[in-house]
Amino acid sequence: MINWLNQHVQAIKLVLNRMGHNKLSSFMISLVIAVAMCIPGMFYMGVDHLSKLSNHMQDETEISLFLKLDASPNVAAEIAANLAKNTAIKQYHLVNKEQAWRELKAKAESSKIDTEVSQLTKNPLPDAFFIQAKSAEPASLEALKNELQAMSGVDQAVLNAEWARRLSSLLALGTKIILFIASLLALALLVIIGNTVRMQILTQKEEIIVSKLIGATTSFIRTPFLYAGMIYGLLGGLGAILILCLIVLLYNQSVTQLSQLYHSDFSLAWLNSSLYLAIVLTSVVIGWLGSYLSVTRAIAAIKID
Repeated sequence: MINWLNQHVQAIKLVLNRMGHNKLSSFMISLVIAVAMCIPGMFYMGVDHLSKLSNHMQDETEISLFLKLDASPNVAAEIAANLAKNTAIKQYHLVNKEQAWRELKAKAESSKIDTEVSQLTKNPLPDAFFIQAKSAEPASLEALKNELQAMSGVDQAVLNAEWARRLSSLLALGTKIILFIASLLALALLVIIGNTVRMQILTQKEEIIVSKLIGATTSFIRTPFLYAGMIYGLLGGLGAILILCLIVLLYNQSVTQLSQLYHSDFSLAWLNSSLYLAIVLTSVVIGWLGSYLSVTRAIAAIKID
């Protein structure tokens, strides 16, 4: 066991020593991996945060229940009583036609529609209930809207959740695009790391031949190159995390200002441990796989005369 551990420690030291003598090339390879892993990570963060923003805003979605213009106060009271008994409703409030009319005239005085509103001879607005459902699921909201629409004295029930369904479809499409881009970049990284390791093998061909002559196994010869690929992947993954953190910090202020327009405290979170762990592990696995495929083929091609 100690010999096995010592063999791997020596292999890692050998790889780090070689990278130290080729700092520029090692840095460029790690940078390529970092950029390649950063691209799908950046798209994923965007889709993930949009999904959270969609859920956050959907929680505030209301059903607007407009009564008929000729509905009497008794009708409004009866509807209020029914709403209070409905277990699917979290809360509601009534805005009567007089209050809505006053608010409209107040807004008209500070805008360009003051003339149009002043020409109205009577109040065109109905009594309205604004209802917050307990469930934010689109199907539940739609069912509640249809139930409220069927109530006596109701003219129209409006559910402004269509945008949520459309955004959900776009986010699902975005996730598929991310997977496709990530797959293409993973294949590109396999080729890049494989070619890098292959070049290292060619420069150390004489050492490999000598190792074979003294009885070294393929596994022994292959180990340092596998560690080289894994270290390239590790450095690239850490570099991708650093780039993502910088991007979030640079753009977080703008996103915060945008969310404030919707009276929300939504902002991009720079710490995403699950995403960062996935990036590092994926980079290391790609580095190992690219090295394994390349070194296995290259060593098999080296013939001892």
